Formats: sequence, structure tokens, C-alpha cells
Amino acid sequence: MKFFYNLKRSEIGEYVVVEVTDDVNVGTGAIVPEKSRGENYKTIMGVIEEFRYTVELSTIEDAFCISEKLERIFPGHPKVVFAIDAAFKELYSKSKNISLKKLIGRDIQQECIENKSAKKVFPEYIGQIDVIKSLPKIFDEDFTFVLTKYPNNEMWEVLKALSTNFEYVEVLTWKERLSI
Repeated sequence: MKFFYNLKRSEIGEYVVVEVTDDVNVGTGAIVPEKSRGENYKTIMGVIEEFRYTVELSTIEDAFCISEKLERIFPGHPKVVFAIDAAFKELYSKSKNISLKKLIGRDIQQECIENKSAKKVFPEYIGQIDVIKSLPKIFDEDFTFVLTKYPNNEMWEVLKALSTNFEYVEVLTWKERLSI
């Protein structure tokens, strides 16, 4: 498994993009540092470097346990874990020719609805995709999934598929999200 990460610039500032590849297909994830949460790209890149060895030794079959492996190595960095987990899920989806909606979502056709009173779920703050997709089944309360549009649509398909597990969805750009 090959693992790459680099710094990109956009109108919202600098953010980090991670890529996992098997030489044929590529899975992509992204992490936008939020200064209001005390995050910066240098710390994020340091965490990614700690995870590098584990990611490079992983195989496509580790797509369903990579987040747990990373949490054991260096806990407390859900945004980085989420980006790498998303990249693995996208790579698995492409490699095995399985839609992301079937892999991590529900096959439903519904219009996105926003519920202002529901608790908001920011998937990047939780980290593990398999935990996020189970939240509506585990808890008997309404959640609004916050689907964030990244600067170059990184993780869009993963986030869109993941949002199908929730009854309520709110779509934000990163610019809107940083102003919350």
C-alpha cells in the first residue's frame, strides 16, 4: 500500500490531503485544521507521519479495521483517523467495485432534510466511519449529519454515502463551517 500526504492551499487556507493507493486505484481524504479548536497543519502532518508505517503495511482488506489500528497507535486525533479511514473505504469501493452507498450507507432515495433542533454530527470529530454510521441505530434520538464540502470535493462521495444513514442532513462549505 502506498500512502501520500501533502499540503494544499485554498480560499479557506491550508489543509492536508491524504491518498492511499494500490497502484491502480486511489482513495482520498482531507483534513482542514480549525484554529478555533487549536489545530494547525503542522500538528496534523506530525500525526500522519506517526501513522505512516501502519498505513503502508496495511492491505486493502484492512479497510474495516484501519481506524481501530490507528487509534491504538496514537489516540485522540479523530480528524486524521477519519481522513485515512475515508481514503481506505474509497479505495476498497473502487478496488472491489462496490458502491460506497452499499459499503457504508443505506440504499434509500430521500431528499436532504435539515432539523434545527437535532444534535449535529460532525463525522470528522468522531473519527471512525463504522461508529458514525451506527449512531442512528444505537441512540434513540435525532441527529443531523453535517456533510461538509471540502475545497476540491475530497471525501465527497464517502460523506454523501455516510449521510444516508441519517434522517436529517445539513450541507455546509468549509467556509461556512469555519464561521460556526
